[in-house]
Amino acid sequence: MIRSLAVSAAVMSMAAVSLVACQPTGSETDENATGPVVRGDAMPPTYDWHFLAHGGTGELDFGDGDWAEGVSVFTLTCLPGSKSVEMSWGYEEEAVLTSGTATGTFRPDSSATTDHPVISALKASGTISVGLSQADMRLVGKDLGEAELAAFFDYCDNGRQPAPPVEAAVRMEANAAEIAAQSGEPAPAADTPAEAPADETAPAAETTSAPTN
Repeated sequence: MIRSLAVSAAVMSMAAVSLVACQPTGSETDENATGPVVRGDAMPPTYDWHFLAHGGTGELDFGDGDWAEGVSVFTLTCLPGSKSVEMSWGYEEEAVLTSGTATGTFRPDSSATTDHPVISALKASGTISVGLSQADMRLVGKDLGEAELAAFFDYCDNGRQPAPPVEAAVRMEANAAEIAAQSGEPAPAADTPAEAPADETAPAAETTSAPTN
């Protein structure tokens, strides 16, 4: 179910129009700015943070949200309550990660504690820049994505299991109805009240036997 980490050819061709490959420097200074400016080209507007807990592991992806066959450009994973994350970005090279004013250089599949300055800044802002020799990517979370990101770090720091999304519950009901329709059986009714148990203390009905000769 977990996707392989790779930026699709379509995404990379879009980025190539406006991107000049360069060695990552993490951040650069703007003369009119009061602090560092996060480098990197933004991803397609539909890309966001998506959190999934499966098999005792939490996974946070930045991508299109299709867990089966979609695109993921950056992933964090953790064990519940571990206070540590493992990072990957689909390239076998070091990356300069920048969030807010924090910058660090990391190897692929390296780990960091959730209180590392870069990870702490990501938790607070929902934004991170990934500097690579082949690409510069700026990942910006939207409202829903920031909520997913917060749930992921709550899972990593406190072991709190995420609540299943409403869409998933609706999808499960639709699937159950479709399976029932194909089998010819009635679909299970939602929230069907259970039948009241029989009152074993109630007197049994009297029976009258016919007289025998």
